Amino acid sequence: MKLTIQDACKSYEGRPVLEQLCLALPGKGTVCLFGPSGCGKTTLFNCIAGLEKLDSGAILGMEGRRVAYMFQEDRLLPWINARENVEVVLRHADEKQAQKWLEAVGLGEDGDKRPSELSGGMRQRVALARALAFGGDVILLDEPFRALDPKTRLRMEALVQEHSREALKLLVTHDREEAQFLADQILYLEGPPLRIVRREFPSDRRNDA
Repeated sequence: MKLTIQDACKSYEGRPVLEQLCLALPGKGTVCLFGPSGCGKTTLFNCIAGLEKLDSGAILGMEGRRVAYMFQEDRLLPWINARENVEVVLRHADEKQAQKWLEAVGLGEDGDKRPSELSGGMRQRVALARALAFGGDVILLDEPFRALDPKTRLRMEALVQEHSREALKLLVTHDREEAQFLADQILYLEGPPLRIVRREFPSDRRNDA
């Protein structure tokens, strides 16, 4: 099912962040949103996730779809350990399943540690494990790899692709190489208000190579 953003408007204190934005997105695959900080990408994500309401316009095609959201901040619950942070999103509490997701992100031995005992990159990987464990038909990833070293970043990129083939993944990144590697299409953005200045399909180039 395609996701359609129709004449979306959203302002804060009279300042438009989304203004008559129209955008058609595929039912699955990876779409990278590439643009400067503050142009409106996170606002768009929050509206798609239902955390904020549009002032006017509509987001169509979300009916019955589960949304996983990995925020820029890790947003881990500080009073429980890493494994429990993953376990809370599972439909049926399952410590073994949560542990498997921690192992998938390379943190199998750190499940008993609380967020305060983890580095920034480790917390980001716990947040990624939590988002993938939740699953969903739409996965929103807001700069999910920014705190990771290059080797770990490649592993996490491959993990996302492997475990969400049937989902629509919307990925915010400021890394052009990352966008080229992961995306089926890249939306180059400016704003606010958020606007699409160019659309690119790097997967077409890969297929031609």
